[in-house]
Amino acid sequence: MHPILGIGRSRLQTRPVSQERGKEYSIVSWASSSVLLQRQHILWVYGPAGCGKSAISQEVSERVQGGGRLLATFFFFRNAGDRSRIGRLPNTLASQMAMALPETAELIEDAAMAEPDLLTTNSSLSLSARLQYLVYEPFKAVVGRKSRAKSLFTKPYLIVIDGLDECEDKEGVQEFITSALKFFKQHPSIPLRLFITSRVEQHIHSSCLKDGGVCLKDLASFCSRNDIQAFMRTVFDAQMKANPIIQAYVRQNGSWPSRSDAEKLVDHIGGSFIFASTLFKFIFEQNSKEDSSTPMDRLPLALNINPGLDALYLQTLARAEHLPHFTNILSNIALLARPLPISGIAELLDIEAHQVSQVLVDLQAIIQVPGTDDAPVTFFHTSLRDFLTTESRSGRFFAAPSFHARLFIQCITCELGMRRRNPEVVIQPSKQSAAVRYALEDGQRHWDSAIPQFDAADLGVIVQMQRELVELHPYRSQALNSLGITLRALSARINAVDYVEQAVAVHREELGLRLPPHPQRYESLNSLGIALHSLFEHTGSIPHAEEAVTRHREALSRLPSPHPDRPQLLNNLGIALHSLYRYSRSVPHVEEAITRHRDALGLQQSSHLVAARARTLNMLGTAFLSLFEQTMFIPHVEEAISLYHQALDLQPLHHPDRLQSLNNLGAALCALYGQTKSMSTLEEAISALREAFSLGSPLDPYRDVSLIRLGKVLLSRFEKKGSEADLDEAIPLFRESITEYPGKRIDRTASLADFTNALLTRFAIGQSLCDLEEAILYTRELVVEHYQDGHSFRSSTLRTLASLLQRHFDVTMSDCHLDELVTLQKELGD
Repeated sequence: MHPILGIGRSRLQTRPVSQERGKEYSIVSWASSSVLLQRQHILWVYGPAGCGKSAISQEVSERVQGGGRLLATFFFFRNAGDRSRIGRLPNTLASQMAMALPETAELIEDAAMAEPDLLTTNSSLSLSARLQYLVYEPFKAVVGRKSRAKSLFTKPYLIVIDGLDECEDKEGVQEFITSALKFFKQHPSIPLRLFITSRVEQHIHSSCLKDGGVCLKDLASFCSRNDIQAFMRTVFDAQMKANPIIQAYVRQNGSWPSRSDAEKLVDHIGGSFIFASTLFKFIFEQNSKEDSSTPMDRLPLALNINPGLDALYLQTLARAEHLPHFTNILSNIALLARPLPISGIAELLDIEAHQVSQVLVDLQAIIQVPGTDDAPVTFFHTSLRDFLTTESRSGRFFAAPSFHARLFIQCITCELGMRRRNPEVVIQPSKQSAAVRYALEDGQRHWDSAIPQFDAADLGVIVQMQRELVELHPYRSQALNSLGITLRALSARINAVDYVEQAVAVHREELGLRLPPHPQRYESLNSLGIALHSLFEHTGSIPHAEEAVTRHREALSRLPSPHPDRPQLLNNLGIALHSLYRYSRSVPHVEEAITRHRDALGLQQSSHLVAARARTLNMLGTAFLSLFEQTMFIPHVEEAISLYHQALDLQPLHHPDRLQSLNNLGAALCALYGQTKSMSTLEEAISALREAFSLGSPLDPYRDVSLIRLGKVLLSRFEKKGSEADLDEAIPLFRESITEYPGKRIDRTASLADFTNALLTRFAIGQSLCDLEEAILYTRELVVEHYQDGHSFRSSTLRTLASLLQRHFDVTMSDCHLDELVTLQKELGD
């Protein structure tokens, strides 16, 4: 079932076990009590980083296991592969349950045989269904064999879930909570308990606060001053016995620390054991061999560190930032998909292992540095990764997402070096160095994260290396697929048709190597379809679009059902059909696109597919909007608006795709307003487009479109209400779109016309000569560059320009435009 092994013993215990006894005793008592005496099946202990939640989970697990009632445990850990995602949770719980309660094993196997997709971590089945069939139902069936009276008085079994907040799949966490609450509500007498620990996070607690079946406990309220004092005495006593410098100081000066310093230190620490642990490391561990300070010297410095981990992180990192490769090493550790040893970090960054060690030695207060080059480097607490990946907190130490591009290039470099040494040889990753194994197994994750960050130079380098990999790789088709994907990305980055033509050729060769019945043929068909669609977008050649549709249809036909890739292939076919419709105006094309997107949406019900579902909602909405533009049937645009709202509900404020959804919603609302002239629709459009504009940046590829849309709706409201504020807000938007993004996606002639009309309207109100002169400038561009002889708008625009020049003369009495005015009047025959 591919459970995760050894997941309960790898967290740092940040407080002495003696401090857990009172807390874990009451938890064990709750876990062991009959369901007649304690109806709350879920105990949820929460608290801030560092208050000892994981140590308590570990202690409780060991005690309950000693009594033979521990059913399963799962210790989440952020950025630790499967341990940071919820997809493996049902498999792991089921595997451990089968060992703890052997009678369930056969039932679990029967369920997996009947529905193999239950064991797939990216299953098309919902997380709730997988938990139901792999865990809850087998357990219920086994305990149900006992008499009701006996089961009521039986000590319950316990499942321990630690660090739920560290699961990266927030929607999956919510689904897990909901399914557990539902199960216990349906089976209130079942002898099963669920013990959960987490930090305080709204998305986790929202369901529990409303449910009487959950007992919530704030661990911070249990963390007393006496606990911290006892922890401090334990640490200081141990250091006193081991450190001759401290012993000599005490012989000469008396006890250390003094009573007042000890009191200050306890006050300074507050209730955080992780802060206490890290602060003690700061006091007792030398910064480097050159550091001549003693623990007695460092204690006053520790008292001046602001309470809270961020201040400690900043001060500790500042001690090492002068060292070579500091930034690269820190960013590497923060952004890796899973921890690497010192040797692996060095190989991935192409530096020496001793250079990595030199930096890490100075960071031992916050980073766990192994004793050998082959053990993984880890953070003492995952709050450090949160700190490093949040720019507002870490400042100059921020691990920028752009570093993913560097990591991906280094992964390709490591793989290429290995392939050069072993050309056309099938490689077993487990037998390679840590960096090469990481490159083969996890490098793709950095590609996915770096797509928006790559510049053309980066992509050019990757293409060169991947061309060489094609010749060295034992599976040429696999290497060709990667090369084709990069060529498409490079084409999109620099808008060059030759690279997408190369991508088409590469994917055709790849397809030729995967003849039927090759299991990955559908993947090659899909890649070729995407490349052909991109080529169609460049050339407008209908045969390219038609072949893209054909390739996507064949890919779908070769994909077994159910299959986790099926929604993506359905969407790709829908996109190709929609693009074909934009040129052919054949309604059946867009209607089929709608059908395909609906089919994809129906397969994206599981919580781990929330992001993909939001993208499908956008695609479906855009197809309905196109259909509305053809039919002017208002229910079509209303459906599009509803779909965009559903997408936004799945995309919180800082979600990277929220900007696109807002722009799409704004466009649909503008289209509806054009038919209904409803002020409420116009106001909603302005609200959506303003938010989109606030989320965008000058580098956003669709910023020009956002500027024009927002400018146009503000002009529309000005025409309705006459507020000069709307006019003043719209004019800079039009100006930026025209001056900063010339020749982009916008219809420049229409935008120039809107801009000049807005300038003239404001000139009529305020008589600003600047508005008049700017209107002359852009009206002249319309005449000279866009409305050539014979154009239907040329005559009217010439008259507008002549009128503006005359008005300029009347206001300024300057003859600077008189010659041009005479020329225009001659052409007009005036």
